[in-house]
Amino acid sequence: MTRINIVDYVETPRFGKVKIEKVLKPSEAREQGYTEPTHYDGSYDVRGKHIGTNRMTFAVVYKND
Repeated sequence: MTRINIVDYVETPRFGKVKIEKVLKPSEAREQGYTEPTHYDGSYDVRGKHIGTNRMTFAVVYKND
């Protein structure tokens, strides 16, 4: 499994290249509003959170809580 860190960039099918701002467990991601799927296919999910008009922040969400 490739390790993804904060400030790394990941290529996603839906949003293209995104910067990772957080690394979270699934329960933490839901609580913090990272619910927008990017359709990334890997051993973890990349989820987005709306922070304003046409603005998002992204987090790696590991699939095992």
